[in-house]
Amino acid sequence: MFNAANTKRFLIVVILLMSLAISAGSVLAAPPTQESGQRTITVTGYGTAYGAPDIARVGLGVEAVNADIKAAMDDVTGRMAAVMAALTDSGVAAEDIRTEYFSIYQDYSYGAPTFGMEGEMIDPQYRVSTSITITIRNTDQVSNLIALAVDSGANIVNYIEFNIEDRATLQSDARGKAVQNAQERAAELAGLLGLTVGDALSVIENSDVYMPTGLGGGGGYAMDSAVAISEGQLSVSMSVTITFALVPAN
Repeated sequence: MFNAANTKRFLIVVILLMSLAISAGSVLAAPPTQESGQRTITVTGYGTAYGAPDIARVGLGVEAVNADIKAAMDDVTGRMAAVMAALTDSGVAAEDIRTEYFSIYQDYSYGAPTFGMEGEMIDPQYRVSTSITITIRNTDQVSNLIALAVDSGANIVNYIEFNIEDRATLQSDARGKAVQNAQERAAELAGLLGLTVGDALSVIENSDVYMPTGLGGGGGYAMDSAVAISEGQLSVSMSVTITFALVPAN
């Protein structure tokens, strides 16, 4: 049987259990801390900026073929030394001239079959070649310097590449165009869905791509005048991927 003391204890226990149940129910019913079901749209925008090149890199070489390997080496070495001296005398800095390769190999196919009419072995020819890359910081001088190098002994022009030494300004211009393009694309898609674009939630910038112009070829003759070369324009392209929130249209 319950006496007054037992009844009091029983009521206290019931009240505590009810309080715990109410508290637990409140936690379970609490709304999540993050919004659920938010609608978003992710688009990639592209932008391109153009500029005139202010630097050029030219690959020049000297090659000789001779049955006497030392004679071939001496020929190549002497002509390349003359080429480099002519370039530095014309204002190309020594640090802007870099040797790219030097090679020697036997060339059995050069000029005559491997075996003679009587079946005797033909002495191999040795092909010796070397190449340099020069950086030209005044693009107006590209044609004249190539002609000078050929006149001084170069008989290979591997490539001509125009570039922009500092692309930061063009990158910034292209980046702004890419963001604007992304915003326009997102607005168009959102409009087709009857929505409008909200805040940008994330942005990923992709690497820039620049398009240098190039010219390749070889020469084996003296030049009386500069070759005709057009610098053209270079482009720098940027892209950004942006995720926008989508909100109901007003």
